[in-house]
Amino acid sequence: MSAKVRERGILAGAITFVLIIGVASPVLAVAEFAPTSSAFHAYIDASIILSFELTPKKECFVEILNMGNVRRCLTIDNIYMRTEEGKPLKLDSFLYDGSQSKTAGGARACVLPDTRRKWELGYSFDFPSKVRKVFFLMGNTAFRLQPLSQSEFREFTANLDKVNIGESSEYLKVFNLKVMFGRNIYGSSVRCRKVNISPATEGTRGPITLISTTPRQTEQAYRKKKGGEVPMKIKLDANGEVVEATPEVTLEYGLTERAVYEVKNWWEFAPAFEDGKPVPSEHTVKAAFRVEEEEED
Repeated sequence: MSAKVRERGILAGAITFVLIIGVASPVLAVAEFAPTSSAFHAYIDASIILSFELTPKKECFVEILNMGNVRRCLTIDNIYMRTEEGKPLKLDSFLYDGSQSKTAGGARACVLPDTRRKWELGYSFDFPSKVRKVFFLMGNTAFRLQPLSQSEFREFTANLDKVNIGESSEYLKVFNLKVMFGRNIYGSSVRCRKVNISPATEGTRGPITLISTTPRQTEQAYRKKKGGEVPMKIKLDANGEVVEATPEVTLEYGLTERAVYEVKNWWEFAPAFEDGKPVPSEHTVKAAFRVEEEEED
């Protein structure tokens, strides 16, 4: 008998991100969501729960619950977020987790299996009232946080104290998460590729694709075992934000629309530069769908 392994964990909050780090699990997933601006974002699946809180006091708080079986680490350079207007934001450093001085900051936070930790982080940019397009890279997976209202996020964080991170049964783990969080499971994870090139330059150059993802098939394409590639021309503003994406081919079963959604909402670009100044530009990219097979029981 065959069963889909299509579900993906999710949960999003606000400028408060609860991070539960572990191996990404395909359970507790919902449909893809369009990132919108909010003060709260979060992510949850059977192995990892993520939450992050940004305050007006030049500080933010990151909590990590690792329900997986491997040590997981998150670096400052792999936390991505943009303002409501599309400007990229970067945190400065992990400051402390209560066990060391605030002056002993670092660029990385690691969590052992079956462990929960919380860090304070610092930032130097102007405080935005809302952020969007929030995701964290761990290995080759992008954990994409979904926006929540303040009440939804508070309910989410209240349930964290009830999570048994040492639960050995996968079935009971998923069952307990559904009991605690109900259907309010948000976010999504997807495979990604990162290019380690500076997003800025003192000279002149064209735009660069920094983060590309492998979009998931639509449900109908999954059932039909259909995939393919969608090349498209995009227009970027001076922040590297996609303002327009035009596909050059059309695939069946909603794959073209899914490809455009993926590139516009989740890919990251460095803008073009002229004499050290970012400028609007045009770029060509290609989103590819892998045909996912069902797993046998």
